[in-house]
Amino acid sequence: MDHRISPVTPANSTMTPRRFPLAIHRSRLAGGMLFGLMLTGCATTQPTVSDAPPQDVQYALERGDCRAAYNALDAAGAPASVDTRLTVARVCLQRGEFARTRNLTDAIGQSHPDHPDIDYAAYLGALAQLGTWNRAAAAPPKQRSEQGRQVFRELAAFLNDYPMSEYTESIAPRLARLRETLADIELQIADQAAESGRAEEAQARLQYVRDYYPGTPAGRKAADRLAAPNDQQTRSD
Repeated sequence: MDHRISPVTPANSTMTPRRFPLAIHRSRLAGGMLFGLMLTGCATTQPTVSDAPPQDVQYALERGDCRAAYNALDAAGAPASVDTRLTVARVCLQRGEFARTRNLTDAIGQSHPDHPDIDYAAYLGALAQLGTWNRAAAAPPKQRSEQGRQVFRELAAFLNDYPMSEYTESIAPRLARLRETLADIELQIADQAAESGRAEEAQARLQYVRDYYPGTPAGRKAADRLAAPNDQQTRSD
């Protein structure tokens, strides 16, 4: 079992890829990670060490310095290996550098689609997008809903594209929680419409939550309100 830290949610962990070098991380990355969210997880197979990172990249990784490692990748005399770039992407995810994580993982997906750990690159990229969305919690509900649906589609695409990946056990519960969160946001939008006197919009939102998020607490609330008389469909809880 390999204990790790992730910036995305407090209940699940990032995992280590099958061929991912771990030795340079164990002593330096245990504390001080973004948001202090401790997650646990285990890889299903023992990773093996591939080519060593360029010296400047390795020094930065030993310090857990995403930006220095990221910048050193382009400054290296020769292109860094995919494993090294995945290592940097993982550190950047842990540090909350979500844009850099996506830059790395997207580039790996485009240039090395057949790499043995391409599912891990997609996994890190999906978590980075989820982390970006979680960070924008203060955005208006309609914007949150639109962006959240895009994140949901990406997480769902991971499960569809890599159904046999060992990382599906981490993505699946995140997807379920995201679905519940999106349902809550849609119910909030319905409440705001009702409070502003936009009864038709509120009704349509309630129907949407009921029909597209069945089984969630928000979906059940929407169904209950729609079943009530029209003058009782405004927020009562």
